[in-house]
Amino acid sequence: MTEINFDTFKVRCSQISVANAASQSNPVLTENQSKELAELEKKENLTDKQKEKLAELLVKKENSTKVILSDGYIKYLCAEYSYLTTGKIAVDKEFLSLDQMEKGKIVEMESVATLCIADGVLYTPNEPKERVNNDFLSGEVDCYLGESIMTASVIPDIKSIWDYPTFLSKTQEQLSSSNRQQVQGYMDITGAKEGFIADVLINTPSTVVESVKWKLLRKLGCTTEESPEFIKAWSVIERSMNFDDIPPKQRVNKKYIEPFTQFEQQKIYDKVKHGREWLWKFHEQRTQIN
Repeated sequence: MTEINFDTFKVRCSQISVANAASQSNPVLTENQSKELAELEKKENLTDKQKEKLAELLVKKENSTKVILSDGYIKYLCAEYSYLTTGKIAVDKEFLSLDQMEKGKIVEMESVATLCIADGVLYTPNEPKERVNNDFLSGEVDCYLGESIMTASVIPDIKSIWDYPTFLSKTQEQLSSSNRQQVQGYMDITGAKEGFIADVLINTPSTVVESVKWKLLRKLGCTTEESPEFIKAWSVIERSMNFDDIPPKQRVNKKYIEPFTQFEQQKIYDKVKHGREWLWKFHEQRTQIN
């Protein structure tokens, strides 16, 4: 068996938000609160309200020094421990077959091509997939702009969208913390100064279309595609999975992302260090059972 070294553990970019999540029992200072605390500590004469705020922030600062990992992060660490020590993964998730996930995998290259057309820029697909790392983070980018991933100037992260209503709603939604931190992780690894999430609308692949058709037949209780009930329902669904009538630029929605601040970068680096310490302690507990 290969010698285990948890000191090389890295958080995947897709899981940065999980690692960063605060424990319910351990609320910590945000970046803005850290700045507010520093300003209050500099003042000589504080109002009663400012004194109360200072006391509150000092308690949070003290809590910030306590290493209490969130339940979500511990669950992630357990999954990593399982794979690192036995090569075992969560089987149910590995074999979970959803049409949306299948579409995303199949149309990735076409999504990159559509983004290139929309932007008038030649992005390089990360194919075959190359995983890149720094000392704390690990990730697989979809594509990049530059001579190589590690010298990239721009890192897009492509999200294949299932249907047009979902795409339209994405144009109005705020960027999720999870997606933002994932791209920031890619930028931190590669040194890219620009990154963005690109929601891309691509025609549904024929294999997925057939899967949806079969599920519709079962849902309607139809035994043949010649059924009038099926024909009526399928005509709408089939039309809703093809987007050739929409210009490429209208099938791409982009949200730009700034790199980690120094505070954000140090926060995730510390979380990785705490994760390594947790893995060593957990490993010691497990080996003592035998």
